[in-house]
Amino acid sequence: MGRFRRSLLVGFSAVLVAWAGALVYLSLQRGGSPSVRPAGSTVQSSPPRDSFRGSRLPESLVGRRAPAFRLADTRGRAVDTRRLQGRPYVVTFLYTDCQDTCPMIAAELRRALELLGPRSRDAAVVAVSAKPETDTRDSVRRWLAERRMPDNFHYGLGDRRRLERVWKSYYAAPQGNERQPHSSSIWLIDAEGRIRTKFSAGVPVPPGDIAHDLGILIDEASRS
Repeated sequence: MGRFRRSLLVGFSAVLVAWAGALVYLSLQRGGSPSVRPAGSTVQSSPPRDSFRGSRLPESLVGRRAPAFRLADTRGRAVDTRRLQGRPYVVTFLYTDCQDTCPMIAAELRRALELLGPRSRDAAVVAVSAKPETDTRDSVRRWLAERRMPDNFHYGLGDRRRLERVWKSYYAAPQGNERQPHSSSIWLIDAEGRIRTKFSAGVPVPPGDIAHDLGILIDEASRS
């Protein structure tokens, strides 16, 4: 009798194993994995990863409202990020007597706008001065002309106190005894004024990647 019970239990266990295996197989065939959820609940998939080519932002920054600022524009008017809402824009930090990283960032941004073609009119770039001592209206105008920057490339100027507030809000504040920020970040802000992605431009950044991500934000704005 003992052997019969053991045989019965072994046979019953084998049936259970086979049944469970069949369920797993069928679930995988449907492209999912077996799960248990409360009756009446709906399946909610997590939102897809944005197809940006820029960096994945920390969770604390994703979708956060971009710090607003208003600075003098070298073209004779103020650049106010609050007035840019309704179209995506870029924020970066440059100074005119920089000989390495700044010219590279400027060239990449100009080329990105060129790659967007007529769509570039629906976006803007704001370069914030990182060196107010040498970034005068005249030096910046010459700098923009030499690099053939389009009209929607703004260069914001101000005194050190005003600029420092902008530097700090975009994590570009000088460190230690430094007098100027050393930030090579290119921030992309959407038409609703939210931070969406960034590029670290201490190394060359493909202009096509910047154009790609700006294009996503331009398309979003056109659908809203």
